[in-house]
Amino acid sequence: MPSSSQGRATSGPLRVLFVADDPVLRDTARRELSPAFELLPVNTFSLALPLLDLEPAPTAVVIDMGLADAKGAADFLAALVERGYPGPRVLLSTKFRPEEASTLSQASIIHFALATPWAAGELRAFVEAALGFRPFPSALHAI
Repeated sequence: MPSSSQGRATSGPLRVLFVADDPVLRDTARRELSPAFELLPVNTFSLALPLLDLEPAPTAVVIDMGLADAKGAADFLAALVERGYPGPRVLLSTKFRPEEASTLSQASIIHFALATPWAAGELRAFVEAALGFRPFPSALHAI
């Protein structure tokens, strides 16, 4: 598990809210993020909203933009802003090409883009870098 000496103090489990309806994506994320992170997998935005109220709150949110409920993504992202959610948001899409995701990742310090499918270990490296636990690998870029 990333330690607090790597940039962030923690008071509980490091939780990642993972919003995706594809069971393969959820299983892959669980394998990559465990045991350092507690994965909170849900398959709709309506199921994701109450999980933002957990104590401690999710440390990061990963959203598959290919979700069947993709039209709800804008409302969900707006809800994160309205609630003052401070953590990074990682947007996944099969529509992103790696070079496009890199370009998108340079536009903000809160939102990150990752093309799916990702390479083994890339999601974990991305989440850890977004949380400030390690520098971004040269292949990954923050947005």
